Amino acid sequence: MLTRRKYTKEEKLAIVKEFAKSGLGKWAFVKQHPEYKSGTLLKWLQLYFPTQETAPDSTEASDNKAVKSKDSIGKYEMVVETAKMSEEEIGVYCRSNGIYASELKSWKLNCMNANDTKKGTLEQELIRLRAELRQLKERDSRQSAELKNKDKELSRMKDALAEYAVKEAFLKKAQAFFGKNDEEQ
Repeated sequence: MLTRRKYTKEEKLAIVKEFAKSGLGKWAFVKQHPEYKSGTLLKWLQLYFPTQETAPDSTEASDNKAVKSKDSIGKYEMVVETAKMSEEEIGVYCRSNGIYASELKSWKLNCMNANDTKKGTLEQELIRLRAELRQLKERDSRQSAELKNKDKELSRMKDALAEYAVKEAFLKKAQAFFGKNDEEQ
């Protein structure tokens, strides 16, 4: 079983200083240091570089999960901060801020469509989607009722066909039996 290595504060600070001097993005820096786990390095960088003013390619998250408010302004700030991040960096950012990536994507779409007068508001879109859902459910119930009726009709036809086949077989046997008896007399 692997044991976790404890790093001293001096080791952490040395790596963080090296990052600050390198001018690289977080992921590029992490890739240059395979001797450390990438999650460990990213955690240190998040801890020591919580704002974009400090490090040009870092996020504005820290270990405190309630750093950003989720009001309109906070959501907008998060969208702006993550605009040029890679998927990996967005994942780290979301985890450190206690949000889901799907929430961030939704906020981004809302920001992009905020000034688009052609598409209408989200409430109108929600109303339209609910009406469409209602129509689809009605059509589905009609189609399932039609299918049920066709299944009943098919079952009735199968029964009728089976009954006809039995009668036909009985008539052939009867004709064969009575046909032979007529010849004997």
